[in-house]
Order: sequence, then C-alpha cells, then structure tokens
Amino acid sequence: MQVLRLEKKRLNHFLNVVKKGFELIAPVKSDLVRFSKIHHAEEIQLTKNSYFPVKEYFFRKEETLFQFEGTRITVPAYEAKKRVFFGIRRCDLNAIKNQDIVFIRDMGDPYYKAARENSYLLGYHCNTAPSPYCFCGSLDLVDFFDLMFFDKEDHFLVEVGSEKGKSLTEKYQEFFTDSQRLITRNEKTIPGVHRLENKDISRFYDHQDWKKGADICLSCGACTTLCPTCYCFEIHDEVKTADPVKGERKREWSSCQLQEFTRVAGDHIFRKEREDRFKHRIYHQLQYFKEKYGVQMCVGCGRCIEGCPTRIDFVRILNEMKNGKTENNG
Repeated sequence: MQVLRLEKKRLNHFLNVVKKGFELIAPVKSDLVRFSKIHHAEEIQLTKNSYFPVKEYFFRKEETLFQFEGTRITVPAYEAKKRVFFGIRRCDLNAIKNQDIVFIRDMGDPYYKAARENSYLLGYHCNTAPSPYCFCGSLDLVDFFDLMFFDKEDHFLVEVGSEKGKSLTEKYQEFFTDSQRLITRNEKTIPGVHRLENKDISRFYDHQDWKKGADICLSCGACTTLCPTCYCFEIHDEVKTADPVKGERKREWSSCQLQEFTRVAGDHIFRKEREDRFKHRIYHQLQYFKEKYGVQMCVGCGRCIEGCPTRIDFVRILNEMKNGKTENNG
C-alpha cells in the first residue's frame, strides 16, 4: 500500500480545509469522548478512544422507514451527507466492516448503504492500548480503512487503503509528501491488547463459571448499546388515537439482553433466564457470527466491560474457564 507523510503541525490545517467540502466527524471531549461534528479541528481529542462507537452515523438509533395514511404509504426522502470520519481506531473500523456484512451484503439496507457510500473512513492507529479492557489483538482484525494515520511524534505516516482514500490524498495533495517506505507489521502491533487467551468457546457453553457474570448482570443493555457491532433492532408503528389510520413505521435499537426481546405471541419468552441472555451475547460475538460469516463479530474494543455498571469482565471469565473444567467433562 502507498504510504504518505503529513507533518503533525499541519494536521489541523488539513482537517479544517477538509471540513469545507465535507461534514467532518471526529472524537471530541464533552462529558465523555464521543464522535461529533467538528467546527474547528482543535476540538479533536485523540488521547482516548471514544466512549460511544461511531455506528450511530450509519445504523441510526431511530429511523423512520415510511409514513402511512390509510392505504397510502410514503417513504421519506433521504439524502446522505458527504462525511469524513477522522480518528476511528482499528477496532471500530473492523466493526464497520462487520456491520457492512449485515446491512449491505445480507439486508441491502438502503439507508445504511447510502450513509456508508458517502463516507470516508480515516483511521488513527493506537500506539498503546487506550483502555485496560482492550483485547483487539486477540481477534482476527484486518486492515480496513480509506486512510490510516500512524503517529510518529512530529509527523504522521498515512497509509492509503482504498481508492476513496487515494482520491482524498490527491484532492488535498498539498498536505502530503511521499514517504518512500511501508508500514511494518511491528508498527501495526499494539502492546497489551492480547487479553483473551482462547477465542474458541464452543466447549464452554455448560460451564458453571457463566454464573460469575450472569449473577451480577443487571440486564440493562449498556453492553449492547456501547458495542460497535451489535445490530439488534425492533420495528413498530406509531399512531395517535386522534387519527389511528395515520402514522409511521420506525426502526429502533434493541438489545438481546432485554427479556422482552425474545417475547412472542402467547407471552412465551425464548431466553427468559438472565444467564441464557448473557451467554447468547458472547456466543454471538465470538462464535455464531463467525460460523455464519467467517469472522468474529467482536472487535475487542472493551467498551462493554468498561461501560458495564457492575464491570463484568467476560474476557477474564473466559480465561478462567480455559484453565478449568467444564461441567460436561466433570
């Protein structure tokens, strides 16, 4: 891949020029670090990963699918903004890749697809783990970006990862120079992010240690809300009693950790017990998704652990299972 050089003192100038032609989204510090629209490049914060993932710009928390009035259906016009996302970490870039599989390849979701097609993904590579809960090095992450920025003290090495990325560097070529080098494998290795000792959990389903997490789980859904890859949603119609033939159909985020998520007609709940819901999320992240698509859904960002009210570290729980015995094996 082509590698360019950008002097660090010119980064803010570069981004301020970019936002004249695009909506610029990057991590900023307010109450917490989150991705927000940037008005001045000086607002951008790169010392810590965003507490909230970037997925809400593609898979929205709430989306109106259509309005209806009697038998007449109207699909709202949707115009995706041209956006440049800067400061996305390797874990979150892989999360976008995994959601692309679901929303573009499988579902053909027009809203998600339009938002993705009009976006440029500019990554920021971690030199050190931004959180003690990171375990991205334990998973099969790949290079997935338009541009990736590697911090080299007084300058950035910028790896071009796509034709979209190349077109962006050509558009703003006055900021870049050829580096005459490649990024080494060692430079893409992040120390301290290999916490998960065994990602094959197929034999642990009946292990008694799941109770270590399930017994203190609140079923609040914080883990799935903060997860950059979770894509559970529900669809419902909203109408007003004053005019019940008129309303709109909406899609909203949901969570497999909520008991009502698997409630069906007749009031049957498929995963009524908290332990079943707790296990389901982790098995979906590490096993079920891989069985279907060939890659783990989880990207090892650690947000679900850091944002958990009772700080359930499922990585530690799985590591202890690895060193113990399952109930099935006695």
